[in-house]
Amino acid sequence: MAPTKTEQRGSLRESTYAQLKDLILSGQLRPSERLSEVTLAKRFGVSRTPLREALMKLEEEGLVVGQRNFGYTVTDLDVTKFCNLLVVREALDVCAAQLACEMASEEDLDRLRGVILQMEELKETTNEAPSDAARNLDLGLHIHRVIVESTRNEALVRATDQIYQQLRLALWLEVLWVDLEHTDLDEHRAIADAICARDKEAAAIAARAHVQSSLKNMSKLQRIWAHRRAAE
Repeated sequence: MAPTKTEQRGSLRESTYAQLKDLILSGQLRPSERLSEVTLAKRFGVSRTPLREALMKLEEEGLVVGQRNFGYTVTDLDVTKFCNLLVVREALDVCAAQLACEMASEEDLDRLRGVILQMEELKETTNEAPSDAARNLDLGLHIHRVIVESTRNEALVRATDQIYQQLRLALWLEVLWVDLEHTDLDEHRAIADAICARDKEAAAIAARAHVQSSLKNMSKLQRIWAHRRAAE
């Protein structure tokens, strides 16, 4: 059975999205670079509709920025901005971890343990491919989502979503370039174990240590980015 027009357009959107994302994360499309829809449509051999849909998806992930009457640009790697956001993230993550100790249901704790299990399985099978880095990031984001949702605090969920959205580029590059060996597994496990034990003090310590690791990685990320750009 031949694919429908809707299925074909979805396939074009996904392939265009994947190619654009690779160009951004590999540094071939530079921070703050303006993205010409005409040029990109010709490059990928697609119409502007699937291209725009791909760009919208990338904007949701924080990799590009769209402006009215201007189009899209690649998100700038502003390390100072990301460090400031990480300070806010630390406060939110600590709050979420402590609240989760009080509010999480047994079902929430089972979900938490399940994500840790998936992380452990990924660590055992990884071959350091970009797809593994993507999966690692997805699981990392998912576990934080499980934690914050278990607090039953909608204001905290919204605030956390906003911060993580703005950190998306930094988190992608951190996993792809700095953290391929999944050194954050132990940190996530420590947070999960503390919440499952309903130990608020241990949960706060573990959540804070996890964000501090990301803050330390920002200087590494900046050096790697500068080296890649200089090598072009």
